[in-house]
Amino acid sequence: MVMTKGLKVICILFTGVLSSCKSDDAVLTEVKTEENSEPLSKISTVNQDNSFVDAKGKVFFPWGYNYTNAKAVGFIEDNWEKESTWETITSDFAEMKTYAANIVRIHLQYNKFMVDAETPNTVALQRLKRLVQIAEDNRLYLDITGLAAYRKSDSPDWYDSLEDSERWATHAIFWKNIAIAVGDSEAVFAYNLMNEPVVAVGCDTSAECDWLPGEPFGGFNFIQNIARNPYISYDVGIKDWAAQLTEAIRQEDQTTMITIGFLGLGSVSRFAEDLDYLSIHTYPKSGEIQAAIDIITSSQSNKPLIIEETGNLQCSVAELETFLNQIDGNYNGLMGHYFGNTLEEMEAANTIVDALQKQMVEFIIANNPNR
Repeated sequence: MVMTKGLKVICILFTGVLSSCKSDDAVLTEVKTEENSEPLSKISTVNQDNSFVDAKGKVFFPWGYNYTNAKAVGFIEDNWEKESTWETITSDFAEMKTYAANIVRIHLQYNKFMVDAETPNTVALQRLKRLVQIAEDNRLYLDITGLAAYRKSDSPDWYDSLEDSERWATHAIFWKNIAIAVGDSEAVFAYNLMNEPVVAVGCDTSAECDWLPGEPFGGFNFIQNIARNPYISYDVGIKDWAAQLTEAIRQEDQTTMITIGFLGLGSVSRFAEDLDYLSIHTYPKSGEIQAAIDIITSSQSNKPLIIEETGNLQCSVAELETFLNQIDGNYNGLMGHYFGNTLEEMEAANTIVDALQKQMVEFIIANNPNR
């Protein structure tokens, strides 16, 4: 039941992603935000109130978007050999900055960054540096989520055939090389080890299970097993896996924070000692807002908590605002979604999906705590 609920939430989300588009001649709607010309300063510590603090001692409250532009870009790495893709990404980042963002979450596909289990793709790493520079130019921090395997058909046979320990070893190599490539950038806020990892879901003692559990939606899988051994508990699996990847990262980068994007189906406070801060994904449901509030309340710890994914997918923006008001002081950042359409384009599209997206972007702008 847990997996069914989690997959349902993500499927609803990516219905919007797959439906979004970008006009070549779009005119950016001007929205006034606080202008600050100072260069970015690395965010690497927290104060006694669990607030993020930059290298100059200034408090930082992450507020922004998960970035996807399905129509014009696809997955970031799909067409980034084309200059037109970079033009779109550059435009989209500028739009997100105008729409109150100080942080953007991106998703990196494992298969695009690894030639084989031990060899990183140096061309992809160089392109990632270019993407990081775009973020720096727009004064946007990056939440870099890695090890994505959202399109099952892209997964190499050699990767699918790896055992648990081999899988963890290549995950460590992936992250080690990401850290080498971009860890020195002031714009890199955090390494998010994986989007919504699970342990041995769909596995039992009698048959081998899939690394990507559950039915795909539109050809995409957004939840991933990190281990298929049914005798490993969720908590132990996550902790041991995170420790191995963290060790690999810290060999190259001792500063950038590390987190995991957890499904919002329960408290994540038990992982506080394993990560620099906690990230949770939750989409409040209409008439059941208290359930989402309870998850945030139960996830309090001695580490900051970011609501890394949320939106008005199953509730109204008024209910979403009620949710945020009720958890005020219990979260340290928030990210909605931006699919590459300006407010004007969403208005002109006149579809339900675009209307919901427009409401969410306007919500992010209106509730910007950094004004």
